[in-house]
Amino acid sequence: MIIDIYGRDNLYTIDLHHNRKEWEYLHEIYVHGPRLEKISDELGGISWIKIEEKYMRDIYGEKKVLSILTRPSKIKTIIEAIESIGRKYQYQIYNADIDTLQAFLVKNNLELFSNNIDELEKLEVLEIGFQNGLEEIEINGETFHNVSIAIDEFFHLIKNSNVIVSNHGDTFFPKFFGIARKYGYETYYRITKERSFESYGRVVHRKNGFIIEGIPHIDASTSFMYSEGGLIGLSLLSNFISIPIWKLARITPGTAVSSYEVKKSLEMGVMIPLYKWDHEEPKDIDTFIEADRGGLILQPKPGVYWDVYEIDFSSMYPSIIVFYNLSPETVNGKCQEFEIIESLGFKICKHREGYLSKFLRDLLLHRLEIKKIKKVDSRFEGVDAVFKWLLLTSFGYTGYKNAKFGKIEVHEAVTGIGREILQKSIQIATDEGFKVIHGIVDSLWLSGNGDINSVIERIERETRLQIALEGKYKWIVFLPSREGIGALNRYFGLMYGGKMKIRGIDARRSDVPNICKRMQEDVLGLYSSINSREDFSRIKEEALAIYEKYLEIIQMGRATDEDLTVNFVATRYPEFYLNSNVRKSALMKNTEAKPGDKISFIVINEKSKTVSVMDSIGYDIGFYTRKLRSSWEQISFPLKDNLYQMLLENYDRN
Repeated sequence: MIIDIYGRDNLYTIDLHHNRKEWEYLHEIYVHGPRLEKISDELGGISWIKIEEKYMRDIYGEKKVLSILTRPSKIKTIIEAIESIGRKYQYQIYNADIDTLQAFLVKNNLELFSNNIDELEKLEVLEIGFQNGLEEIEINGETFHNVSIAIDEFFHLIKNSNVIVSNHGDTFFPKFFGIARKYGYETYYRITKERSFESYGRVVHRKNGFIIEGIPHIDASTSFMYSEGGLIGLSLLSNFISIPIWKLARITPGTAVSSYEVKKSLEMGVMIPLYKWDHEEPKDIDTFIEADRGGLILQPKPGVYWDVYEIDFSSMYPSIIVFYNLSPETVNGKCQEFEIIESLGFKICKHREGYLSKFLRDLLLHRLEIKKIKKVDSRFEGVDAVFKWLLLTSFGYTGYKNAKFGKIEVHEAVTGIGREILQKSIQIATDEGFKVIHGIVDSLWLSGNGDINSVIERIERETRLQIALEGKYKWIVFLPSREGIGALNRYFGLMYGGKMKIRGIDARRSDVPNICKRMQEDVLGLYSSINSREDFSRIKEEALAIYEKYLEIIQMGRATDEDLTVNFVATRYPEFYLNSNVRKSALMKNTEAKPGDKISFIVINEKSKTVSVMDSIGYDIGFYTRKLRSSWEQISFPLKDNLYQMLLENYDRN
């Protein structure tokens, strides 16, 4: 079992027992283009380069290429030389910007960690957390207030540890290890650059990463992948895509799925382009508008609905890619036999399997296997979560401009087929005696007395995709938007079996005061006993009493700092906020905050935009009263006598 791998030209692997093995590694890049002998003549005499002519494949077919073997540290120099010889874009370069650690692992058929979960549970984990900087340090459950004693304990335990899991280690380890070096503890480490970037509509700030050579370090406070999958989920995924766990903990799911596609390419001998050469195809205006529509979404009517089924397509978009054979070379490519997407006029090749379809087929089948295991072994909950995220982001990457196996027509074909599938599913549900209450991309909410199993069987048979019965609600509430029409993703409901499912309301939001969330949670607890329409009327006064209790806490000045805290994620630097408000004031007080960082504050005076980012010195009663009232409007909607139905009917007629 390999626990860690690091290095550049000479690579080092570390096993479970801290044994280190040194490897010499030459990385192979490929060059395709006219007059390849020019490259051979210019670079052939360099001692640290080996050149050979070969025939290799990219996803579009076989090509004559030059194979160039070199040390990883020289790759950038070679790219610059080739681009200089070929005036930048005369030559196509392949496999030049892929992770060399990953390429080394694949080339030598080496596995990270183990696929045996019992063995993974035996890993020795060193846990360390920092509170108030270095003033309070917790190591494996023991608290230290003396930094020198904490350092001695940490470096004593690290000798027998396999993984370090920290809380804010990326932030405080540089100072911690700097002090340790003065005490004679020598450990090799490096610090990655911090950066802010946008991922799926959210701005994310990635702080400096503290990488310790020889033992993986995971900062649990900043790692999304670790928060979803835990150490076991991260370890199994690390093995699956051949990426070191310390690197996997610091990347997004989108980057992880891209790394998985790179691994599959390396295994299959498919070259990966340094730059993408395929651009969006020209379209007439009607095709462009149709292709740009995205997923199909229905508009729900606000109200309370009883005995409602929710059905979901399992991994709908990646399943469409796999079962409909969508890949850059199969969509509108040269082909002997094809299927047409009627709404777009795209031609999908059927006589050969696309590479993207091949890649995702293995991932999809692997995740389905994990779901089966999860039903009998709860330890696989986190494993399922991280593989689910890879499948979710696999679709988004088909439309990403820099994705190695992305193409906008693939992205458009997926959403086009998805719309057709949902429309067909709606028709099937209607034929089977159900009324469709709401639908959003890959989910439908149905009411009626038909046979739900018959609906699922017909949809699966006619669409080739799997359907999961998410559950049956005793009742579900779809909330109105500010305009009075149905909000697309704001609802809550009680399922048979007692599970309360909530989406989009303040109880699920991070940017509302905690006291508002607590009030909604208490009311939802009251709603969990509702079994009939009459019950809403019966508990109306009790629900109102809950709201009034929290309102009194605010207005009497008894709210705690925890009650009052508001959180938000900074999307830019303060000088770029157009509106001057309490959020901008909070960001200006957090002078070290970067776009993507989470900011917490308490509103002292909304009118003067005064906030506190530490302990409160009083608070704005009017601001918190207004926020609580807004949260009450959401959660009390099913208690109203008139649920906006007349307004909706008028809206529908127009």
